[in-house]
Amino acid sequence: MNLTQRQLRMFVVTATLGNVSRASQALHLSQPALTRALQEFAAQLGFPLFQREGRGLALSREGARFLPIAQRLLRDMDHIAEDVRDESKGVRGAVTIAVGAAFGSTVLPGVLRKFFELYPLVRVRLIEDDSGPIIEHVTRGEADLGIASLVGDPAPLHCERILRAPIGLLLNPQQFAVAPDETETALATLPLLKEASGTSTLHALWSSGSTVVSQMEPGIELSSLPLQIALAKVGAGVAVVSALGASNPAAACLQFILIKPMVYREIYLVHQRHTPLTPAARVFREVFWSHLPLLRNTLEIHPAVTFFKSSESEMDRANGGSEQCDDAAQ
Repeated sequence: MNLTQRQLRMFVVTATLGNVSRASQALHLSQPALTRALQEFAAQLGFPLFQREGRGLALSREGARFLPIAQRLLRDMDHIAEDVRDESKGVRGAVTIAVGAAFGSTVLPGVLRKFFELYPLVRVRLIEDDSGPIIEHVTRGEADLGIASLVGDPAPLHCERILRAPIGLLLNPQQFAVAPDETETALATLPLLKEASGTSTLHALWSSGSTVVSQMEPGIELSSLPLQIALAKVGAGVAVVSALGASNPAAACLQFILIKPMVYREIYLVHQRHTPLTPAARVFREVFWSHLPLLRNTLEIHPAVTFFKSSESEMDRANGGSEQCDDAAQ
């Protein structure tokens, strides 16, 4: 079966707009021509793509299942064409990076500054989300690269460990006086903010069997790091964050105390294992790993955060590392 870029684009645009008339205008085709082309495409596939729903158009069951596949194929075709252009003109194009708030507000800005110095013609799009959705964004091809903890199913991804950060309490010392050696007893009385499901912090605590999970239950539920810091500042709650999250400049006036027993959050750079990176994504990854050792010495990151190198990933894998995630050695 030979699927063309034109057929895929007509289907995706029509499915997105839900109306043949609007789709024909967007595609600069006559409505009869688009209708006929979609019917021919459905006949070629062997299943209906759309069904009538009142005056509008709705995806059939088969069409709904085929839509994400068509979107991915269309992106792959666009990337191939972009690769050919970039080979002759130097690195241009675009790279989409899905990243969490903690890393995005502390480490990533410095990497991006260096990247733009070296590749000013590359466009960068950032998607801020929790780790679970970030893994899904990369798996579905909605992002070229992800920077996240391994929440969900990372099996289709190539993973390189960036850092490990212990989890602790972020609080206003004027509101809550807690000595570092009293954390365990103080937890029962502190108004902990509750981590929303899908966050890497909650996943790490739950995986370790930490009692903090149940102690967070009555608290205000949220997943936004800026909101956690804002509430902690006014004493409306105590945030449970990693040492990286506590390194956010907005948290400079707050106290960070590690919980015990220690629980760690690890962050990885991930991309699809069996899909080659675009030139733009490839050079971003190269700049990321080459610049990170220089950058981390200039950042005001909590000393409990441990950074790793990319250069020894293959060595780790050869020594028995995960087939799905090629951890970097310290």
